[in-house]
Amino acid sequence: MQFQKKELTKNQLRNIELLIYLYEKDAVNDEVVENLRQSELEYASLLDKYRLLEEKVNLDEKTNLLRMKNDYLTNILKTASRIYYGMKAKCYPVSFIRFDIDDFSKFNNLYGHDVGDEVLIHVARILKENSRPTDYVIRFGGEEFDIILPSTAIEGALVYIDKIFSKIRDLEIHFHGKNFKVTVSSGISHMIYEFGNAKIIENQDAEIRFKQMQREADDALYEAKSSGKNCYRIYDKLKKDEYSKIRQLYKKN
Repeated sequence: MQFQKKELTKNQLRNIELLIYLYEKDAVNDEVVENLRQSELEYASLLDKYRLLEEKVNLDEKTNLLRMKNDYLTNILKTASRIYYGMKAKCYPVSFIRFDIDDFSKFNNLYGHDVGDEVLIHVARILKENSRPTDYVIRFGGEEFDIILPSTAIEGALVYIDKIFSKIRDLEIHFHGKNFKVTVSSGISHMIYEFGNAKIIENQDAEIRFKQMQREADDALYEAKSSGKNCYRIYDKLKKDEYSKIRQLYKKN
């Protein structure tokens, strides 16, 4: 039986050297090992993300953000599984945020599509500049943007979204002698994936989970819109039966 040779990356070699040094100093504990594992995960995630960005066909021309694809969560979980395989009850959090520019049609209808394009570009820039290299910043379509935050629990997602709202609150667009303010509404969903002895991530299962996260964030987004806009809401599974009513009422108004 032949085994394929697997070369160690520079990041892995650096972590091994650091681990040997810490062993010699009798300074290795669970926290150190977990931090090294997290470092390895971030490095692997970056490599996967850069490979994706090299595929220029997957970028939105107007905003230079990623286009939506169904396999993003699959890629994230497969990358994480390479690091956490064999760890029992290892919980891996992922958060998902959907942003919608409030009253976007007025920019196009009152001022023209050039102004609408400027709004899209400025909001996209804020999202991209304030996201980590491992985050997925996506133009979902029209005036909607999606953010996937790997290895991020809801607490981290709230820190992120508060920062985004603060940046957009300060945003003022100048176009042909006119000034424009922009607000957004947003919905947040999150999941926890438990790694164990299952090394293989099933594509279909991951895609189903991803669609569920999108649907939940969209429900929370409609709640934010119904609450007066310029705010965000977190999906609450206890309100699952209420979201369809919230959606219907908002569309009627």
